[in-house]
Amino acid sequence: MQIDIQFLPFRPDSSLISNRVVVVIDILRATSVMVRAMSQGAKEIIPVKTVEEAFQVSKNFARNSILLGGEKDTRRIAGFDLGNSPREYIAERISGKRVIMTTTNGTRAFHSVSSGKEILVASFLNIGAIVERCLEQNRDLFIFPSGDEGNFSLEDTVCGGMLIDRIIKQGKKTPVLTDASVSAHILYRRFEVNLLEAFHLSHHGKKLISLGHEEDLVFCSQIDITHIIPVFREGVIK
Repeated sequence: MQIDIQFLPFRPDSSLISNRVVVVIDILRATSVMVRAMSQGAKEIIPVKTVEEAFQVSKNFARNSILLGGEKDTRRIAGFDLGNSPREYIAERISGKRVIMTTTNGTRAFHSVSSGKEILVASFLNIGAIVERCLEQNRDLFIFPSGDEGNFSLEDTVCGGMLIDRIIKQGKKTPVLTDASVSAHILYRRFEVNLLEAFHLSHHGKKLISLGHEEDLVFCSQIDITHIIPVFREGVIK
């Protein structure tokens, strides 16, 4: 198995990922929300690129069967049912519902890697299950941090580094790492004992704290609280 990670969220060449397992990461907060929502019984999640697209897609379904969720510029969107805090996505609100979701970084990321062989939704919340799936598939792996408005994301890369670390420790064969993967692994080892430190140092983490969302950082730093593995296929996460 070869493991690569892309530090900036530009669309990779489809030929690079067409036979790879792709792992999408947006710790603060889109993939953490998605994992949380699916673990709480959401029927499916439809990630879209824009607010306008979310409203348009919603017209295809009965209004009482869907929820609109997400954020724009880190803030809740007018007319949406839910924001982008994983603490909002509880069974009482979302069980059996289809969630149409748009965010600044995370939902766009899935459309950038749609040509991947299998596309997994990862966070610290389900990292162990993602590791097991990657080892079972035994394919080359491409880790795709969603970034921070086109820029490098510290917390996403640290999560990618944890994924690499666990695959090294749990796999039967030592994976082949690119220089980028070696760098992400080293970065994870720096924050291994205190993931929240990485969140507090990151640009996006600081922004969330300034807007009063520090509790979300704590929630998103939890490790292995669910074994669910959301998969993105044909525009839908199930």
